[in-house]
Amino acid sequence: MPDLDIAGRKFKVHTLTLADTAAATIRDEAAAIFALFLKREAEFGVHPSVVIDYPDLSDRSLSGFLADAAAYVAKRAASMPDDPAGVAIVVLTTYADVVGSGFAAAGYKTVRIDMPAGPDHTAAFLLPARDPGLAARTLYIEAVNEEDEKIKPSFVLKLTDERGHLCGGACGSIHEREGQRYAYLATMTLAPGVPEGSGSALVAQLVQFLRSQGVAMVHLGTQTAGRFYEKMGFKVEHRLVRNLRARQQDGQEITGDLVMLSMKLQTRQP
Repeated sequence: MPDLDIAGRKFKVHTLTLADTAAATIRDEAAAIFALFLKREAEFGVHPSVVIDYPDLSDRSLSGFLADAAAYVAKRAASMPDDPAGVAIVVLTTYADVVGSGFAAAGYKTVRIDMPAGPDHTAAFLLPARDPGLAARTLYIEAVNEEDEKIKPSFVLKLTDERGHLCGGACGSIHEREGQRYAYLATMTLAPGVPEGSGSALVAQLVQFLRSQGVAMVHLGTQTAGRFYEKMGFKVEHRLVRNLRARQQDGQEITGDLVMLSMKLQTRQP
């Protein structure tokens, strides 16, 4: 349980893994961190140039996303008030094995997203606006299986203050492929009001922990914190939607792109 001194305030980092903590406890701690994450994400709105749609994945009817994804997206795009020729489409899904052939037949470009510890069958399907001169809007569809057994949290880093209050944390999963260990960072967030530098301190603790677990590379996706992760040394693997999210800060508009990132932590030993 490392002690951290950040701008004169004392914090503790609690590390939980399946080797020392019950899976139910890890799940509950991860849920608390995710709840905090949702509150912080609510500070960002959707940029006016983007429309976001989350299909009902329980809808198995012929009109549902999983039955005919290309038709579902085409119908959603046609319902937008914009000229259809000026609408670009981006679909991010973990059901590429189910919907990929339909999107390919409809002329979408397939971008495979390889995250060995993340959701299997992750891909983006892209369809540019037919008339780039009109392109003023992007329809972003996200269809992700959040109940995927593979991404159930196997580790949690919890940041608490002197009174034991939750001030942030990180959680995710670790898996092995071809003799190397990989991590998927599902959530990392901080509570409002923590000192400047808390984010970089938490990343440093996360990297140290993952290296101690023999992890070679960590992957993540974000809609709002891409610039922060890049400053921390993460590499953008895919930039899928520019200016997806936006908020006002000190009279200026702050935007966030939808990006998939990675960080190499160590090389394979001979």
